[in-house]
Amino acid sequence: MIQPPPQRIRVTLKPVLDFTAAEWRTLHAFFRSRELADWNDARPIRMPGWLFRRVMQEEERTGERAGFGVLDERGQLIGSAELYDLRPPPPLTPTAATLGVMIGLPELWGQGYGRAAVGALLTWAFQERDAPLSRVRLTTFAHNRRAQRAFAACGFREVGRTARAGRTDVHMELTRAQWLAAQEAGAQNAAE
Repeated sequence: MIQPPPQRIRVTLKPVLDFTAAEWRTLHAFFRSRELADWNDARPIRMPGWLFRRVMQEEERTGERAGFGVLDERGQLIGSAELYDLRPPPPLTPTAATLGVMIGLPELWGQGYGRAAVGALLTWAFQERDAPLSRVRLTTFAHNRRAQRAFAACGFREVGRTARAGRTDVHMELTRAQWLAAQEAGAQNAAE
């Protein structure tokens, strides 16, 4: 039986530099998962937890990525959301980035947590970041229609496809101007 997603899924983004030791262990386990790696066209990481933590912290400190843990309503780490491949790269002020999101617990897939995490990350990228981005892009598999629907619900639009050996990638993006217009329209609709 398929349950509809709860009406008000709430997540909190926690900067990875603020993680507890237990949260680092949980994130490391997510990145070691074969199933999660397959959805990201990656291999499960093999590095030990201490090295994984060091690499992630270094990338944060150099500005190569802005990474967050996704916490559920109880404050438990359930995934990650990040902006990477910043352009132009630091130390210049980036105006564009690639979005990555992962809900690490398969039992939570399809319940709205990924969409809520993307929404929170876009709010940070386009509104709360010291130098807001002007564009966020992403790539997903053509067969991952659930992800495409979730990204479209957050405002992303398909901008192209790339055929590769054995699969097709779908490229999507959202500009800050589009996001701001959608926020304003949503606020007007709520007021009416």
